[in-house]
Amino acid sequence: MHYLKLLPLPLFIIGFQSPLYAASLDLPTISVEGIAGEETPYSLPSYPIASPDAGDLLKRLPGANINRNGPLTSIAQYRGLFGDRVNVLIDGMNITSAGPNSMDSPLSYIPAARLKDISIYRGIAPVSSGIETIGGTVVAHSKKAAFGNSDSIEFHGNAKAGYAENGDNRHTALLAGLANKNHSIHIAGSVERGNDLEFDDGDILPTEHKRDTIGAGYAFKNDHQYIAIQAEHHNTGETGTPALPMDIIYARGEHYTGQFKNTFSNGGELTAKLSYQKADHEMANYALRTPPANSRQAITDVESQAIGITYSIASWTLGFDADRSDHNADIFDPNNAMFFVDNFRNVERDRYSIFGEKTFATNHWEFATGLRYTRVKMDAGTVSSSMGMAPAITLRDNFNNSDREQNENLVDLVISASHSLSAQLDFVTGIARKERAPSYQERYLWLPLESTAGLADGNNYIGNIELDSEVAYQLELGFDWHSPRFTVSPHLFYHHINDYIQGTPSTNAAANMISAMMAPNKPAPLQFNNVDAKLYGIDANWSYAIASSWQLEGTVSYVRGKRRDTGDNLYRIAPLSARTMLSYVQSNWLISVEAETIASQHKVSAENHEQKTSGYALFNLSGNFQPTQDVTVSAGINNLFDRGYENHLGGYNRISDNPDIAQGDRLPGLGRSAYVSVSMDW
Repeated sequence: MHYLKLLPLPLFIIGFQSPLYAASLDLPTISVEGIAGEETPYSLPSYPIASPDAGDLLKRLPGANINRNGPLTSIAQYRGLFGDRVNVLIDGMNITSAGPNSMDSPLSYIPAARLKDISIYRGIAPVSSGIETIGGTVVAHSKKAAFGNSDSIEFHGNAKAGYAENGDNRHTALLAGLANKNHSIHIAGSVERGNDLEFDDGDILPTEHKRDTIGAGYAFKNDHQYIAIQAEHHNTGETGTPALPMDIIYARGEHYTGQFKNTFSNGGELTAKLSYQKADHEMANYALRTPPANSRQAITDVESQAIGITYSIASWTLGFDADRSDHNADIFDPNNAMFFVDNFRNVERDRYSIFGEKTFATNHWEFATGLRYTRVKMDAGTVSSSMGMAPAITLRDNFNNSDREQNENLVDLVISASHSLSAQLDFVTGIARKERAPSYQERYLWLPLESTAGLADGNNYIGNIELDSEVAYQLELGFDWHSPRFTVSPHLFYHHINDYIQGTPSTNAAANMISAMMAPNKPAPLQFNNVDAKLYGIDANWSYAIASSWQLEGTVSYVRGKRRDTGDNLYRIAPLSARTMLSYVQSNWLISVEAETIASQHKVSAENHEQKTSGYALFNLSGNFQPTQDVTVSAGINNLFDRGYENHLGGYNRISDNPDIAQGDRLPGLGRSAYVSVSMDW
C-alpha cells in the first residue's frame, strides 16, 4: 500500500453524488497500490456531460484526447498516438470495429449514460494491460449491480435521463439488479436520440444520431471464487459522420464476456476471461447527405473471439492471451447493380501472446518489470471488383498474386520505478520497448480508398503488404507531490519510434492513375509505409483545496510529434491544452466554473495536407444538487459565450451543399449548449 493523497475533484464530485451527503469539504484520502503516488490506472468516474459520447470524459484525463469524426465516432488518442495504437478495453474486452473507418470505434460501444468510470494507465502501460499497448491502455467500465452485504435479496438500481439543447439530444438509461452477498444479477439499457448539432454560425450536417443498447449480467462470489457473465446488444441507427465519405446507416451486434477467478490457499489467484463479438455495419453517402453523382454504400462485418488466463502469486504475474478477428467489407452502387468492390475479403488478424511481470523493492525504490511476447498472424482472401479499367485490374492481380500471409513477432519490455523522496514527494520513471504490427487496413487496402481507420484527412490511401512492425523506445520521468491540500503530478515522456506507419506519397503508378480517375480533384494518393518518428511532451494533473468550501483543479497536456527522417510533422497531434476548474461545494450542492484553453497548432503534417488551427478559450458552468439522498439533479452550460472555434482533432467537412461550412474546411467546434440530467438510485 502507498501514500495518502487528496482526492481529485472529479472523484470527489462522485463521492458527493453517492447516497450519503457530503458532510463538509474535508476531502477524503485514498490508499494506492502500485509503484506511483497516484492511482494505477488513473481513473475518472462518470459524471454528467452534454454529450452522449464517452470520449468526452476521456479527454479530461492528463495526456488523453479524442479524434472526432461524428457525434458517436471518437477515436482515443494518448500522447499523440491514436487509433489501433491505443489498447481500449470495454468491461475488460477488446472491442473490434466492424467498419474499416472506425465509425463504430470502441468507445462508441459504451454510452456516457451507462458509463461507470473510464481510466488510463498513465505513462508506460504495463505488459499485463494488454497486447500491442504502444499507445497506452484505456479501460472503461459500465455500471453494474453491486453485491449485497447479507443473505437477504436486495433490489438496487439507477435510472437516469438527460437533455442537451444543442442538437436536441435526449438520453435515458436504466440499471436494475437483484443481489445478496453471493449473487448479483442485473439488466441495463439506454436509448439516445439527437438532431444535427450547431456551432456559432450555423449547423454541422449531418450530425444526428440514434443509439440503443441493452445488456444483462450475472455474478457469483464467495470467499475464494468469483464468476461473472455478461451479454450486450448494441444498435446504432442513422448517425452522421461529416468528416468521413459515408454516414452510419446501422452498426449493430452482440458481444459476450465471461470471467472466472479462484484464490488458492497459498495466496495465488487464477483468472480466466473469455469473450465473443459479432457485429454488422452498413454505411452510405446518400441517406443523410445530398446524394453525389456516384452513390455508394458499404456493408461490413467483424467476428472476434478472445481468451486470457493469468496466474498471480506474491510478486509474480504470468499470463497468456489470444484473440482472433475476421473482417469483410464490400462496396456497392445502389443505382447500378453491376458495380461492386471487394474492399476487404476474409481478412484475418490473430494474436497469441504470453507475458510475465514481477514487482520488487530495494533501498527505498519500488520496481515493476514486465516482458511480453506476441505472435501476430495475418492473412486476406483474394479480391475482385467490377471496374474493368487497366489500373484497377493491375492492382487486383498484383494483390491476389502476392504473399498475403504475414507473421510478426513482437517483444515488449517494461521497467518502471518509483522512489519516495519524502512523505509527500515521489519520483517516478520508466523505460520500455513496445511493438505494434500493422493494422489490416494498413496492410490489405488494395485499392486507393479512404478505408483508413478514421484518419479523416480526405486523402485516398493504398496499403502495403510488406510493412514492418512499429518499434517504440519509451522514456518516462515524473514527480508526484501529494499533501493534504495540494497535489501535482507532472510527467515528461519521450517516444523514439522506428518503422512508424505513416502515409507517404504513393509511387504505385496504377494506384495513382486510378485515384486520379475516380477522384480528379483529390491530391495524389498516399501509401502506408514505414518511416521514423518521435513524440515528446509533458502532462500533469493537479488539485488545490483553497478553503473549506473551495477547490481548484486541472490538467495540462502537451505533445510534439515529428518525422525523424524528413522533419515533417505527424498528423492530427493534439495542441497544448489546459483545463482549470474552480468549484464551490456545500453539503448537498456544488457549482463549478471551468476554463478550457487550447493553443494554436501550426506544426501540421504537410504530407496529409493538414490545416493549421488557431487557439481559443471556452468557459463552462456546471452544478449538482441533491434534494434527497437518492436523487441528483445536474445542469450546466458548455461554451457559455458561444465562442466559434475549430477543434484540431476534428476532421474536415465532406458535405458539398452545407451553406454554413465550406467543403474541405475543418469542422467547427460545438456552440453553446445548456443541459440538464436527473439521476435516481435505489
